[in-house]
Amino acid sequence: MRGGGILGTLVLGILIIIMVGAVAAFLLGDTMPGAETWTSDMGPRVVSLLALGIVIGGAMIASPPALPAVVRSVFSWLLIGVVLVGGYAYRHELEGVGRRIVGTLMPGYAITDPVSGTITVMRDRSNHYRIQGAVNGAPVEFLFDTGASALTLRNEDASAAGIDTGRLSYTIPVSTANGRSQVAAIRVNDLSIDSLRLDNIRAFVARPGALETSLLGMSVMDRLKSWRVEGDRLILEP
Repeated sequence: MRGGGILGTLVLGILIIIMVGAVAAFLLGDTMPGAETWTSDMGPRVVSLLALGIVIGGAMIASPPALPAVVRSVFSWLLIGVVLVGGYAYRHELEGVGRRIVGTLMPGYAITDPVSGTITVMRDRSNHYRIQGAVNGAPVEFLFDTGASALTLRNEDASAAGIDTGRLSYTIPVSTANGRSQVAAIRVNDLSIDSLRLDNIRAFVARPGALETSLLGMSVMDRLKSWRVEGDRLILEP
């Protein structure tokens, strides 16, 4: 074997050993001293650079004189490494961008910011905020309504959430889009909107047919740290 081939093989072997050790250290970094710095910053860069070194060594073994091919390979893998490291470094921002795109295309889809924890809902074409949530684990579509003093469930949504609507007392007078009606007072054990979780919420259940959509009223808003409307966005801060 030529001297260049032996040297290339030796270099490749050393780089492979280092690469395996770097990957193992990266995967097990949370048990090592300085783990936080390694896993969040140094790890991806070191792994990418070592991968590039392996490609260079392999190209040297395959055809030492073929410098143009080696250069092309180096730049190709360098670009891939930059993209991978960049994607890792900005993974939270990219996730937020993706969720905002989904929220724009699907109004009513609650978007939780992974950094601040705020929840954003886009206004729909009818200029309302319709929010997908759940009561006691059962899916419910809510209409955001500051005119409603409390969370108000359609009779059908309450039944789906496991509430025995037939035994409720509908004695509290309220005004709805369909006119005057009566509702029953209850407490909701579990309300969820994306990452938001609330329990023991003051709520009403409407008579059958009295509501077209359950209302997300002030008994929920008052449990939040804050809420606001910015343009087409409803922003909830748990």
